[in-house]
Amino acid sequence: MRTPTRHVILRWLGPDHPHVTDAADWVQREALGCRLTEGTRVPSPTLIASDPNGAATGGWANLTTFLPGLVRLDRLGPPAVDALAALAVAVHAVEVAGTAERPRPFNDWVPRDVAVPAWASRPALWAEAIERCAAPPPATPFHFVHRDFHPGNVLWEGDAVTGLIDWAESAWGPSDLDVAHACANFAMLHTVDDALAFRAAYEGHGGRLDPDPDARRYWVCLDAIAFLPEPMPIVSELVRRRPDLDHAGVHRRLEDVLEVALRG
Repeated sequence: MRTPTRHVILRWLGPDHPHVTDAADWVQREALGCRLTEGTRVPSPTLIASDPNGAATGGWANLTTFLPGLVRLDRLGPPAVDALAALAVAVHAVEVAGTAERPRPFNDWVPRDVAVPAWASRPALWAEAIERCAAPPPATPFHFVHRDFHPGNVLWEGDAVTGLIDWAESAWGPSDLDVAHACANFAMLHTVDDALAFRAAYEGHGGRLDPDPDARRYWVCLDAIAFLPEPMPIVSELVRRRPDLDHAGVHRRLEDVLEVALRG
């Protein structure tokens, strides 16, 4: 009798990895994210084994189960948007038992010398976003977040979500940041209207966003300027699967997100 094949996923980051300074952090965050979501309504990989300090494998590594489904980068209809919004709400509802299990605070990803990009067609928007984020962050409640929540990290079978993957940035932070990041990606992949539809669906499912309009603007701005100086390398894997995306269109739609947040 043949033993059924078991598929697994290995994340191994060796000492020659170009982002070796982040390797241990990514592996530790992913392991904790998988542990915290096990047994919850979030369909995440199960952690099989972890080498958080590289002692066993010569690198930093996590071994997880394989989840079925495919990434969708096509424009999502209302049922799929609703399913994605429900997934985000489920992530933010994950309970963390005490400070010992609490993830580290989120990474803001903001470039060290952030500046208005040379390609900006609406430079005043970027200047205002940078100025807003130079101030202390608002007192938005923090809880468990995925931190890299966007369509490229979600698996589907039709309009049903089968998995949320890549927990390497899971963190303690505001749900506003997950929603802002998803909205920015929706806008760059499709339109700002798709981003607004996702945000509305998130709130329709009871998702928690800061009620203070200025606080909401802060988190949208913080996420947007993290794509600087150029968003295309950051979304390179998405662009590889969507060759129709061009620099000008991605730039314009990312500015649309700021326009809605700051002027809308």
